[in-house]
This record gives sequence, C-alpha cells and structure tokens, in this order.
Amino acid sequence: MNHIERIAALTSNNKQRIADPLDALIVRSWERCLANYSLDPEKGREPVMIERQTLVDHQDSVCELLGDFVEEEMSLLYQRIAGSGYSIILTDRDGIILNYVGDPALSEQFAKAGLRPGAVWSEKHEGTNGIGTCLYEKEPVTIYREEHFRSCHIQLTCSASPIFDSRGDLLAILDVSSVNSRDSKQVHQHTAALVKMSAKLIENLGFIRQWRHQWVLRFHSRAEYVGHVGEGLISVNESGHILAINQNALTQLGLSRRDALLQRSVQEIFNTTLPLLIDWASRQSNNVCLLQESRQGRSYYALLRMPQTPSSSAVHAANNASNTTPQFKQPTTYNNETVVAVNEQANSCINLANLAGRDPRMSANMRYAQKVMDKGIAILLQGETGTGKEALAKSIHEASLRGDKPFVALNCAAIPESLIESELFGYKHGAFTGARREGMRGKILQSHEGTLFLDEIGDMPLSLQTRLLRVLEEREVLPLGCEQPIAVKLNIISATHRNLNELIARGDFREDLYYRLNGITLSLPALRERTDLDHLIRCVLAMEHNERTPVEVSSEAFEMLLRYDWPGNIRQLRNVLRTALALRTGNMVAVEDLPPEITGQATQISADYALLGAPMPRELSSPFLDNNDDIDDAEDADNVLKSAERNVMLQELERHRWNITNTAASLKMSRNTLYRKMKKHGIALPSAN
Repeated sequence: MNHIERIAALTSNNKQRIADPLDALIVRSWERCLANYSLDPEKGREPVMIERQTLVDHQDSVCELLGDFVEEEMSLLYQRIAGSGYSIILTDRDGIILNYVGDPALSEQFAKAGLRPGAVWSEKHEGTNGIGTCLYEKEPVTIYREEHFRSCHIQLTCSASPIFDSRGDLLAILDVSSVNSRDSKQVHQHTAALVKMSAKLIENLGFIRQWRHQWVLRFHSRAEYVGHVGEGLISVNESGHILAINQNALTQLGLSRRDALLQRSVQEIFNTTLPLLIDWASRQSNNVCLLQESRQGRSYYALLRMPQTPSSSAVHAANNASNTTPQFKQPTTYNNETVVAVNEQANSCINLANLAGRDPRMSANMRYAQKVMDKGIAILLQGETGTGKEALAKSIHEASLRGDKPFVALNCAAIPESLIESELFGYKHGAFTGARREGMRGKILQSHEGTLFLDEIGDMPLSLQTRLLRVLEEREVLPLGCEQPIAVKLNIISATHRNLNELIARGDFREDLYYRLNGITLSLPALRERTDLDHLIRCVLAMEHNERTPVEVSSEAFEMLLRYDWPGNIRQLRNVLRTALALRTGNMVAVEDLPPEITGQATQISADYALLGAPMPRELSSPFLDNNDDIDDAEDADNVLKSAERNVMLQELERHRWNITNTAASLKMSRNTLYRKMKKHGIALPSAN
C-alpha cells in the first residue's frame, strides 16, 4: 500500500483499527488536511514565504518575550545532537520559521525541503508535519516520514514541542527536523525528550524574563527540582498579589484554571507573606525555604527571585522586610536555658561516624558498611524517602579505599525512561538520532574503579534491569552502537524506599537482579524511630547555620523538635531548621520560629492569622461552632466526628498494610497531614508498639 492509498484507508472505513494514540493523532490531522484544508497529498508546491520585513517583525515579537537565551538554548540543544543530520527550528504561533540552527553542509537540503526562515509550516499550508500538527494539538508530537500528509515531505522526520507564555497561550514551537533519517521511529524518542525539555526550559526562562520587574516565586514539592524545568513559577506584585502562574505551578497545586489564583494574595495560597519571603531571600538567597499550601497542608520548597530592576516601593519592601510583623509572635522568655549552641563547620556531620550517631541500628549499619565496603560486595540501602540514603552512600564511598575515585549517582526515578539507557550505558557517535558527536561514556563507565550509586532502583524499567544484570555478571559494558564490550571495575550501592519483594511478586523487578544488588541490606530507620534525634538536630543545625556567630535553641523549642514525628525525615528536618534559622530574632531559635505542625498550637495559628488580617483556613477552624451553636451540642458532634474519622483512618491503614504513602493517597491527603491526624487520634504504627 503506497502513501496515498494509506491516507485514503486510514481516514475512512479502517480508521477504527488504529489503537496507538499517536497514530490516532496522525489520522485526525490527515482528516483535517482533507476536510478542512482541501489539500492534495500528491500535489507538491513551494512553501509559502513571508516578506523579509514581516519576518523581522515576527522575530522581534517573539524575542521580546523570550529573550536572547532562546538562541543559546537552541545552540546547546544542537551541540547535543550535532552530527546526527538534525537541525533546530523555532517558529512562532503561526508556524512561521523564525530561526534555524544546523549543519551548514546540510543547509541547502533543508532549504530545498522548505525548512528555512520565513517559511510557513502550519497544517493549513503544509499538511501534517511536526510544526503544524504541534501548533494544532498544543502538545509534543513526532511526525515520522510517511506520517506526513504531503508525499513531498515523507523524507522528513520532525519532533516538535510547544512553548507557552505566562497566560497559558501558545507562543512558539521548538522543532528538531531531519531531511533524510533512516532510523526507526522508536530511535527518535531520545531526541523528542530532549526537545521537550529544551522547550520547557525556554518557557520557564521566558516567564521569568516577562516578569523580571516583579517578584517570582519558584517552587516544587521536591527540593532538588527547584530551579529545574519542572518547577512552578508564580509572579507576585509589590502588594503580594499573584500576576501570573505557569502550568507547572497549577499542576503542583492541583489546580486546572489560572483564574483560580490570579489577583489572590500569596498569603491565601501559602502559609507566608511576601515580606517574610523577601526577608528570607535577603538572608538566604541560594537556599530553599519550606512552605505549606493553605488548603490541604501540602509542603513545597521555594526560592524567591528578586526583581531585576525593582521599583522604589519594592526596594522599600526589601529594606524593611525584617521590620515587618512576622507570621509568629516574637519570643518573650526561654526559661533562661540554652539548649544548643552552634559554631561547628558545615560539613562536620558528613562522615560515617556522625551519620551513625548513637542510634544502635545506625551504628550497626556503619559497622557492616565498614566491613564490606572494600570487599566488592554490593550494598542495598532501604529506607523511607528523606532518610539520607545518598548521604550514607557517599560517606561509604569516601571512607573506602576508592574514596579518591569517582562517586557517580543516577536517580532512576528522576530521568525519563527514554533517557535512562543512554545515561547508564553510554553510546558511541551515531548510535541513534541525537547522539553527541563525541558520544557519551555513561554512568557505569564514569564510575570505573569508583562507586556507582543507583538511587530509586525499584523504578528502573525491566528492560534495563536485564542489561544491568548482564553488566554485573560479566563486569563489562556494551555502550549503544558499540560492537566490543568494555571492561569495567564496578562497585554498586543501590537504594530504594519501595518494597522490592513486593515488586518481584508483581513481576516489576527481576529476582536475579535483586540478589545481585543485595549483597547486604542496610535498613535506615525513619527519623521518628531513631534514639539519637537530639544529636541529629544539633548536627543538621550546624550544617545549616552558615554564620560565624553561634546560634542557640530554646529548651521549649528543642523539646518540640524532639517530640515531632518527622514524616519527611532528615530532608524535612533540614528545611525546618533552615527556615527557623531565617525567622529567628537575634541568636535564639524559639518556639515561635517553628512551623505550626511542630508546635501543635492551633490557637497560636488562629492568632497569627488574625494578626495578619487574614481569615483562618476552614480546615483549621471548627466545622461546628458559630454564634448560634450550643457549645455542648458542638462538643458532642465534634466527638462523633473525631470517632468516625479515627475509624476510617484505621480501616484504610489496615487495608493498605500500614503503608503511609498509599493510605494518604486513598484518603486524598498529604503524608504530613496523615501523620498529624494519626498523632491527634493516638494511632501508632505497629513498629512503634
């Protein structure tokens, strides 16, 4: 069946046979080409070109919003795929090619194909193609050879991704095209992933550029993603009201509409105010702070970007932030007792001895680690998220005989599945579309004679588990595109918060790989289970305090830190102490500097909201009491509600075998909220009994 017959077949009686969603996207586009645009797939024509001055006007319009960094990002993307026969193309929202970066030797071929500045590549003019179809669908697409509508374009392969402005409107398209690629469509997944990441980065930088004269809050539910392509962005004016929000921020907050946030104050969304954020940014400009979302109490990590050329009132707000009434009342007394004085070096706690502390289980872990770390035995670290698995892995590496060799880490959950294989095993030049000119060694070869740390190993795809097992058994790696394997001296430490035995039972993890990785398992206790929490608090406080003047913690505040359950473990502890250090007055961290979930003072929270002139969130107030209620009736109703809530929580906990993450998801609340409610109702984990 030739190209024309395929178009006729797939857009008529046989279209119901198409099961692949991407194929369905192609069919929809072909139907538009026939029904809406009346295009003839056999008829070729010269591309529609706009006048030179009109092109300059379009280029200036997009450049004004996105800035010069677009060309920089296009050049960086081209460097990653140089030598593969692809070129980088930027268009505006009308499909007009504005800019082109590619191999000069191929420029003539691209020009003959119509891929040159000034050409219009909308579906209406050129039929199904990466640029035009991406414009219509407003989502990333790859159009491979015969999937193009026009016969004259079937030698092309295009991967395109949309770029949106701060209002959520389509602004531009980033496209990577080849005029004669013979690779399979699956091989282009790597290139498509790179295009998507670059487009999202341009989109984020465009947002920051557009709102460069305002405050921009950058946040994510995971601290390591703040400043990366997945971060949420919120522009805020001098009065603390939201001006713009990107799609990532909506996703992070669980919202679908921008107008749900526009013109609302930051204080309505998070448990903070703009003056407090400004104060934080002025003290800790490169450190993230911990925020809580007001509706459901979800935690986020955030940075505040100051205006590039702030107005006089913005400067005044920044200069006087420390004098603004804070969210918590100022301390009055500390019982005349100093608990912690910190003047240690920041890195004094990062070694095996200090990680072990005085907790018996951690001490045992350290003893076992010291015995096996130079014996070629694979180590598996098991523990909840935030318990310090990577810090322990790095400490084991540094304490071993190979401490001067590379420590290479790969988070199997943080990298798209299409990129993990090349990141782990490497590739030679020309192995696939998008390969670097010089190739890439891959994490395994980079860690030669050192340590390879595979974090979240439970999230590694099955196909790669098979390849990794072969590397472990044969002690050699075969990069993509190579014919001869390369010997490697491999020492692996892997980590996971998941139950690998359950994954094996479900067929999601290879049992033979598990036994290869599990030479010895070191189980890291949750922070709430450690017997040396006081030592860890002092240690982390020393790490976070980067000033010469010693800092102290009041006895009452220290006692609250000891009593708290720490569902986010060491990662949460670090961010709480980092925030407390920023909020403190003088050299004393007081109760008032700690977040409400640790102090447990609902009345204090209510007073603070009143002090800020804001209504107390509904979930923090009683659902029963108002001016017409009888207090006794309200108390009875409250007791009934508490009893019912406790029973539901127990049922869900037992149904999910006391898995906190799954239980919280089923109850539609955060892990922190679930822990807080368990504490309120006196529900203890079985391991604590």
